[in-house]
Amino acid sequence: MADWKPLPDELDLDTRNLVEQLRRLKDRSGLSLVALADRTLHSKSSWERYLNGKTLPPRQAIESLVLIVGADPDRLTALWYLAEHNWSCRETAGPKARRPEPAATANGTGTAAAPRGARIRRAAMSVWSTRRRTAAAAAVLVAAGAVLVGLRAVSDNGPTAHSPDRPNRLAAGGTSGTAPLDTTCFEDSCTGKDPKQAHCADAWTAALGRTHGVYVELRYSDACKAAWARISWGRTGDIAEVVAVSGARRHDRVHYDTDVYSPMVAADTPSDAKACTTLTSGAHDCTDPGGTIHLTEPPEPTP
Repeated sequence: MADWKPLPDELDLDTRNLVEQLRRLKDRSGLSLVALADRTLHSKSSWERYLNGKTLPPRQAIESLVLIVGADPDRLTALWYLAEHNWSCRETAGPKARRPEPAATANGTGTAAAPRGARIRRAAMSVWSTRRRTAAAAAVLVAAGAVLVGLRAVSDNGPTAHSPDRPNRLAAGGTSGTAPLDTTCFEDSCTGKDPKQAHCADAWTAALGRTHGVYVELRYSDACKAAWARISWGRTGDIAEVVAVSGARRHDRVHYDTDVYSPMVAADTPSDAKACTTLTSGAHDCTDPGGTIHLTEPPEPTP
């Protein structure tokens, strides 16, 4: 069990419950913050803030952690909706104030409309219930699909041939005995796609640079044969851009928190791409082309 710091006193009950659940999942995984960053698209510094109640984690981070641990996502999703509502209220009211829950008002039918907080709670519970029903239905469909695939294999007297337009199933790290990655793109078909949604989960840092306190990384996936840029400790508006030797480039800017990653470009090797950043101050810098050494996460910035 990790020796966690006490959570901030100003956290509401829902957000506190969410963070405590995330801490338990992180402890269950046995992963360090560095290892957790390697397995997700969120940096070590971001996870430190999420797990200490400094910043509300985005829903994407929660889904990533749930996927790693193999936990039931429904409860965490419901808690996140509640925490997100409370966090938004706190930011609107100011760091030391709490926005009071509005009194019930009459709606068009003449009945009293529930306060927004109550509606959010009902919506969260509805999501929880709906996702459980959906998961059950999906399990039935998957089982049925498995039966059909098995019947087809028998009728064909062997496994079906791999179709070039279907997703590649490559082992993480390319070694036998590892769980396959259900990647949904490969090389050129990855260009412009989100590495998380494409399940390029074997990502590692192939190049690293720093400009004006902002770290820029070239992230690379062997399974997808694609690269993308990620910046850490940036500011809203700072840009992460990946540039391929082919001339293809993709970028995104910081919209939330201090980190962002770009869409992907095809890269047969890490040396086929580099990562760049353009800051709101006008500063611009790029890493060298990627190397073969798996680099560690960017260090914490010095005060």
